[in-house]
Amino acid sequence: MTTGRLAEPGRALRDAAREARAVLARALPGFPGEAGVLVGFSGGPDSTVLLRLLAEEARRRGERRPGAVVAAHLDHGLQPDSAEAGESAARAARKLGIPCVVGRRDVAALAARRRRSLQEAAREARLRFLGETAAARGLAAVALGHTLSDQAETLLLRLARGAGTAGLGAMRPAGPLSEEFAETLLVRPLLRVSRPRIEAILREKKWPFRDDPSNRSPRFARNRVRHGSLARLRAEVNPAADAALGRAADLLRDDEDWMSGEAERVFAALSSRPAPRGPEVHLPAAGLAGLHPALARRVIRLGLARTRGHLRRIGLVHIEDILEMIRAGRGGASLDLPGARVRLVGGVLRIEARRGRASP
Repeated sequence: MTTGRLAEPGRALRDAAREARAVLARALPGFPGEAGVLVGFSGGPDSTVLLRLLAEEARRRGERRPGAVVAAHLDHGLQPDSAEAGESAARAARKLGIPCVVGRRDVAALAARRRRSLQEAAREARLRFLGETAAARGLAAVALGHTLSDQAETLLLRLARGAGTAGLGAMRPAGPLSEEFAETLLVRPLLRVSRPRIEAILREKKWPFRDDPSNRSPRFARNRVRHGSLARLRAEVNPAADAALGRAADLLRDDEDWMSGEAERVFAALSSRPAPRGPEVHLPAAGLAGLHPALARRVIRLGLARTRGHLRRIGLVHIEDILEMIRAGRGGASLDLPGARVRLVGGVLRIEARRGRASP
């Protein structure tokens, strides 16, 4: 991971290019490939470096085809000058010879309609816009400018919220764009490049970029972590805190992948679906009770995911309630959870899909 000295001329850019190539080599061996890549381009520091690096990498590989690299900018409608930001992004991309697709979404209205935070609604709108744009352009992958510092912030935020290994693994260098656009690859070429490196590149190369004032607002928890907790960790504990936290996320992701595979194996061995009753899973209570709690939690989560189709609104408290019901062994006991009913009948844990609100 790129950390440490920044003084050597050109070093920051060389390091960033090397790290980006390493991620691309694993995720997109033929970059940019026949289908090409869509770059999420806000015009800010991270996406400016990403777009320029990918444009240069495409040229380095002799790719002259128009549309091999395409920029996409979404106007969230949250700032008075948001339309101007879109025009600025389009101009910056055109100067690099890269086409830019600019879209607009009313994120405030989406947040109110879906009862989400502004940041959640903005993320949802952005992923959908990128997925739709990539599909319309026939592009196989979307590249985003998340950095090593973003990874460190994500880990700290999720740690503060009590996440397990799935959450603490934070962002993956590559994976599906979203559930809706699972066939579109999401790749983060700068995920091993810290924000200080990004800033060093911009200073040295004098590349223009647009600063988003919302990134400094203490209104958002991520900004408080960015300018408070993480900055203090660098200053008072470890100057390379970004890299250390990034390594921790990598290790936790590996642990999560292994444990998830083990849970899938055990779930397949234990579970049954009674036909023709629809979305319902049966698991033997004795089999679950004999598992390590870490594995039992995962198997139960898989049962809930199979019946509900997802795990939204399911938290650790719900899983622990189910484990407690199994330990108590009371036949006929039941729990109403968001989107599911769980019953213990004849030594079998029955997980059924349901509609309506969960009981307290």
